[in-house]
Amino acid sequence: MSRIFEITERVASYAPKADIDLINRAYVFAAHAHAGQTRVSGEPYITHPLAVADILASLGMDESTVITGLLHDTVEDTSVTLEDIEHHFGADIARLVDGMTKIGQIHFHSKEHKQAENFRKMILATAKDIRVLIVKLADRLHNMRTLGFMREDKRRIIGEETLQIYAPLAHRLGIHWIKQEMEDLVFSYLEPDAYNVLLGEIHDRLEGLNQTRERLEGIIQQALQRHGLDAKVQGRMKHLYSIHEKMQRKHIDFNEIFDLVAFRIIVNDLTTCYQALGVVHSLYRPVPGRFKDYIALPKPNGYQSLHTSVIGPENFRIEVQIRTEEMHSYAEEGVAAHWVYKEGDGGDSQDTFKWLKQLTELLQETENPGEFLENVRLDLFVQEVYVFSRDGDIFPLPRGARPLDFAYAVHTEVGHHCVGVRINGEIADFSTRLRNGDQIEVMTSPDQSPSRKWIKFVKTPRAKQAIRQWFKRQEREACIRIGENILRESLGKKDVGKAVLEQLQCADSDELKIRIGRGEIAVHRLLEVVGRDSILPLKLMGMKRTLMHAAECCHPIPGDPVLGQFSSGEGMVLHHRKCPSISEQESKDFLEVEWEAQAGQLFKTGIEVRSRNRRGMLASVTQCIASASSSIEDLKLKQRGGAVTELLFLVEVEDRAHLARVLRSIKAVDGVVRVVRRNQVGLSGKPESRALAETLRDFFSRKQLSKSDKNKEIKS
Repeated sequence: MSRIFEITERVASYAPKADIDLINRAYVFAAHAHAGQTRVSGEPYITHPLAVADILASLGMDESTVITGLLHDTVEDTSVTLEDIEHHFGADIARLVDGMTKIGQIHFHSKEHKQAENFRKMILATAKDIRVLIVKLADRLHNMRTLGFMREDKRRIIGEETLQIYAPLAHRLGIHWIKQEMEDLVFSYLEPDAYNVLLGEIHDRLEGLNQTRERLEGIIQQALQRHGLDAKVQGRMKHLYSIHEKMQRKHIDFNEIFDLVAFRIIVNDLTTCYQALGVVHSLYRPVPGRFKDYIALPKPNGYQSLHTSVIGPENFRIEVQIRTEEMHSYAEEGVAAHWVYKEGDGGDSQDTFKWLKQLTELLQETENPGEFLENVRLDLFVQEVYVFSRDGDIFPLPRGARPLDFAYAVHTEVGHHCVGVRINGEIADFSTRLRNGDQIEVMTSPDQSPSRKWIKFVKTPRAKQAIRQWFKRQEREACIRIGENILRESLGKKDVGKAVLEQLQCADSDELKIRIGRGEIAVHRLLEVVGRDSILPLKLMGMKRTLMHAAECCHPIPGDPVLGQFSSGEGMVLHHRKCPSISEQESKDFLEVEWEAQAGQLFKTGIEVRSRNRRGMLASVTQCIASASSSIEDLKLKQRGGAVTELLFLVEVEDRAHLARVLRSIKAVDGVVRVVRRNQVGLSGKPESRALAETLRDFFSRKQLSKSDKNKEIKS
């Protein structure tokens, strides 16, 4: 167990001006607050805050952060308030403790919702002061060290959360030893059998590995000295989780891993880094494609180093990292290595953490907790590729990123209006994977707008969220227009009164319009409140297809007698009045709609053609359809008795008048016996046989369209 005098001695060793008395008072305060409380292990609860403070002191954190480690659970788990903390220790420490305090007083719909809100609060607090996140990592690390006392189900939940969120966060801050210890602890708790087997394998080879490490350290050290380079060479074993992960990823066993030992070369200055790289490459043959220059192109978390892999003695692959002392300190301790708060100024450090700013923007725009947590996980599990703009600016993107990810990384509006890209001077499509060193030029047009299909191409949370937000804004505007139309038909020129808003539980008329337009408030419920029986027919014209579209069960087209029903998230779904599905549902929420065609919008419908079986008939019919300015989406043929061929077309038309022109054109073809519109059973007469009914159902089920295909948007 850590002792307070050991913590204060460590703080005094790196911060002689620190207020040691204040740290001691914080310990006494926390001990009194947690008096009588015990952990699951049976130890006094104060052992946990002491351990957290000890970890923070080992990171070289300032006195305020160490004190926060001592006090971080007082507000959440005792009768102490934030006002008490501020009174005794000041506003700075009170703000840090508040950032650490979970949201315990709010009712959540699910555990996922609670987890998302807790994480949201922590990230918002971190955006203001990154020390909040460092304290949280120290807190989670000690909890992981004592996780063995928890129930197995809790161990799994906490372990998975640590692996998915907190270990990547430690990596993002550059505190790699915390990341590695967290990963190894999770591995030991969640996969104990695999962990113990791997530990045994390492133990059996430990003596030989240590001999190899010492021998190679000497060889590399002597080579550097011969070239007059002052350097330290350090060999180290890879941590267990990284070995296990590599075995799983490459589907190999332990005996096939030859890079268990890695080496670091620490030099005095930047120039010597590259000279040392030349010495290593002259000593051993480099592995092609395995050199990475993180000095010229630092990682987003500030990490800098040269990485190379070489083929060493006995054909063993050796990983070598070359860096200066300052780079090494940052690689081990991350942001804590040159802690800016030691100088009393934390503002400038935030500029180096663009990922944190982007994460903050992401959580402010995301409403769905599941979507938010998924975006966080995607954002944290990052292996970067580095690409260049046309002007030479560097953009780090996740491995597997596509051109649209780059466009949205430049600016949201650039992404929204992107019509195409050039990669290394050549036109490329949106599905192209970006590679290190690619130079990308984005082509834009003010007439372009996002397509729902783009979600399939983008990989970054920022791009996904920007596209979703654009559609949410469009949906909101369209919902307001639909709601206005319905209110106008139901109220006439009257204003929406307070009584109506209260009964429908809406804060104002805008909220009422949106909820009606989304279908959250049923039309019959609105009519009950305003004292009307019906508002038929409802005239809806000029609506975007994203919020008003034809039902796939009956494929109506403008000019058909249609009934509309609101569906949450889809807007108004229009059914043909004779659609069989209407009789199966509650009819009171269906509205009679006057649906007018709009130029350029096409809708699918079916046509059945029966013709004499003769050469060239199919070509003649398809040519007639094309000459009538219609397009064929699908086609099915069937031979019938009496030398008659049955053709079933799925065509696109603007409205009933356009369909009539297509039908007349087909009827004029010599040899055509019969032409009728066919969508579903019961829509235009009953099919003559059960077989035809099954054919129709199969035909339309094959052409069921996804939501993104319903909207005739610009294709990538």
